[in-house]
Formats: sequence, C-alpha cells, structure tokens
Amino acid sequence: MLIAGIVWCVAGTMVTVVGLPLLFKLEPADPILLPLAAVIFAVFYVFVFSRLVHKHTHRIRTRQEERLPFWHFFNLSSWIVMFVMMGGGMALRLSHTAPDWFIAFFYSGLGIALFLCGVRFLEVYRRKVVLQPAPIGPSA
Repeated sequence: MLIAGIVWCVAGTMVTVVGLPLLFKLEPADPILLPLAAVIFAVFYVFVFSRLVHKHTHRIRTRQEERLPFWHFFNLSSWIVMFVMMGGGMALRLSHTAPDWFIAFFYSGLGIALFLCGVRFLEVYRRKVVLQPAPIGPSA
C-alpha cells in the first residue's frame, strides 16, 4: 500500500503539473475551464479511482501470503490500463492533437484525483488496514 500510494501520488503530481499551469493561464479568458476541471475530478475520484483503491485494498487483504512482491498492488488488468493511459496521454500531448484548453481542465482534474487517491492508499498503509482480516462474503 505504501508503494501504491507513492506511485499514485507521483503520477497525480506529474499529470497535475502539466494541467494546472495551463488552467491558470487560460482560465481568466475561459472561465468554464475551472468548473470542467472540477467535473473531471469528481467523476474520476468518485467513480473510478476511489473504487480502485477499495478494490485493490480488498484484493490484497484476501491474499494468504504474509508478504507480496511490490508489483502486486495492482492486478494485471490495472497494470495494462495504467500503461495505456500513460502512453495515450503522452501520445496525445506529444502529437499536439488536443488543444491546450482540453489539456488544462482534463489533466488538472485527473491529476488531482490521482493524487488524492494516492493519499488514500497511504492512509490505508498508515492504518494497517491490509493487515486486518478481510470481511467474509462479497466485497462492496
């Protein structure tokens, strides 16, 4: 959980560092960008990343091994999604096919959501939640 938290916080910081400067540069002339960034944040934080924090915490809690290799904080499909998102984001920016206004609001909202879910992983680590027995029955 510590490694997951660090990785997510670093990724969120990197994405935010791309988006926020553009957002603050463009926002005075285009005030809709800040609310759009808030919508992107809310969608990714609530409906995507928070669920992944819960899913991966539960998955690791149900493992029988006392120690897992560090790469087990994600399952295979999550690793694939992460690499596709990173590669797609880099390709989008490097190809210059997306306008700055899109990068500004999308990367700002996405980056902050990533970072805060990294903080949630760090909180799971701090509270030692993965060391507690997993609840019996289907996961929420």
